[in-house]
Amino acid sequence: MTSTPIASREAAPLPVAALMGAMVSIQIGATFAKGLFPQIGAQGTTTLRLVIGALMLIAVLRPWQMRPSRATLPWLVAYGVTLCALNLLFYAALARIPLGIAVALEFTGPLLVATLSSRRASDFAWIALAVAGILLLSPFVHSLAPLDPIGVMLALAAGGFWA
Repeated sequence: MTSTPIASREAAPLPVAALMGAMVSIQIGATFAKGLFPQIGAQGTTTLRLVIGALMLIAVLRPWQMRPSRATLPWLVAYGVTLCALNLLFYAALARIPLGIAVALEFTGPLLVATLSSRRASDFAWIALAVAGILLLSPFVHSLAPLDPIGVMLALAAGGFWA
């Protein structure tokens, strides 16, 4: 069965809704996670998040039914290490700087990937809007309270792992 342009247009809202739901879920999760810092710290919060995420994936994907090949296993390990580093750096940044700023700075990683892989003028228009949003969220100009430079560097490093 081939898809028609009408069927494609009808299905288009689903991926957008899924993406919006994922973004809202991530931000709400980060808000709750920041509340755990006084009890278990950024490292404990990262561990808790990764363990819960792994249990959810195990429940859905049932990895015991399919073993990774020797060629795939190193990539899976690298992906896991990258996710761990991303989360740990992001939560360590959250312990030092506000959530919105940490997210804006972390977003520079995927934004760089988008910039380097873009070819069309419309891509660069969207990238420019994203950069403008990051600048508007970042209180680097006219800020009464300076940002913790270590928190800024941790958020940018998390963005590097996200990239």
